[in-house]
Amino acid sequence: MEIARVNGLPFEIPNVRYSFFDTPYVPHKLGTAVDVYFEEKALFPFEEGKLIEIRRIKTPRHIPVGEDYLLIFEVEDFCLKVLHVNPNVKLGEKVFLGDEIGELRFSGFFSPWSDKHVHFEFRPCQDRYRARGGIVFFPIIRKLVPMAKGNEFEVIEKKEHYVWLKPLRRGRKKMTPFGNIEGGMPHYHYGAIFGDLEGDLLGKKVRANILLENNVGIFTTDFRVFANGREIKGVGVYCNEDRLKLIGGDLEVGDLITLEII
Repeated sequence: MEIARVNGLPFEIPNVRYSFFDTPYVPHKLGTAVDVYFEEKALFPFEEGKLIEIRRIKTPRHIPVGEDYLLIFEVEDFCLKVLHVNPNVKLGEKVFLGDEIGELRFSGFFSPWSDKHVHFEFRPCQDRYRARGGIVFFPIIRKLVPMAKGNEFEVIEKKEHYVWLKPLRRGRKKMTPFGNIEGGMPHYHYGAIFGDLEGDLLGKKVRANILLENNVGIFTTDFRVFANGREIKGVGVYCNEDRLKLIGGDLEVGDLITLEII
């Protein structure tokens, strides 16, 4: 499935969850990175590339893991920066679309509620490490999952640091259950609207204050979210994922909740 174009090249992944903007890190907010939630093995997303660097790096300790791997692949006229993968390819090795490049790993960059994923970032090869100055992706806007209708949900799965919700009523398909809106809101302090400056979030109108060059609007999440009248930390919304991730609150599988944004 092609989810974006980078320097004119298709960026392709299997039919899995992915996120351009549900993260606190700068490259995502600038439109130069994407996280892909592969099942276990990380797969190469371009037609061809070559591994030119492997580096073990120290990380923050948002969870009790203090290091990670940084991989750099050369892809035509730019470089692909990869994080959160235990590599199984060697320096100088060529890889092709769909090839396994390693296993997903936990990283100290993750929040406690983060699931394993691969961070792909698009960089000029002469400036391959920084967070800023990357190459902007152009997302493909697809009809992937049914939108949530109304604000009533059911808890369908409980994890240590979050629960998954499913909408009780669903509508037409869009990028996410919130239409073409994605993000970790309000806990990451911003959200994104694909192809527009305005959107509807559980009945609350949001308007972007930044328009990226790829026609994605970025808005500030200056609101609070409540589940059954109790404030929670936030809701995670992803592309190609029909559930919502609710962070905070004392909820159990089977609970029916009403979400409100104030």
